Amino acid sequence: MRFESSIDINAPVEKVWALIDRLEEWPQWMPSIKKIERISTGPLTVGSQLSVTAKVSRLTVKLLMTIIEFVPERIVVMRGRALGTDLTRFYTLEPVDDRTKVTIGGDVSGALAWLARRGGQAVSAEIAQAVKKKIEGSE
Repeated sequence: MRFESSIDINAPVEKVWALIDRLEEWPQWMPSIKKIERISTGPLTVGSQLSVTAKVSRLTVKLLMTIIEFVPERIVVMRGRALGTDLTRFYTLEPVDDRTKVTIGGDVSGALAWLARRGGQAVSAEIAQAVKKKIEGSE
């Protein structure tokens, strides 16, 4: 089951990437993300692992996510598992003139896929709006 949310941000891709790349700061401006920790040392790349604690509806979920695809300033794809459900999350950045189209989404499968899809869609939309607000509000 797939879900995604896209938004145009009035900033170049480099500026949007700089915000997205500072994962540990997300909880400061993203209500549903409670904590993100880099488990792996060094810069993000394929194989890097992150511990993500998020509040989805009334449920707090902790995920160990592993990056499976990584192209700086363009795409990050990560995979994890929680509550019997497999989750793949993606973040893509596409330059469009002097703006950036950001698409955030994922795929879920397993026992609670229907619930994870609904929560994942809500979190994706929230992240997209929060990135836009953070970037455009700071210019």
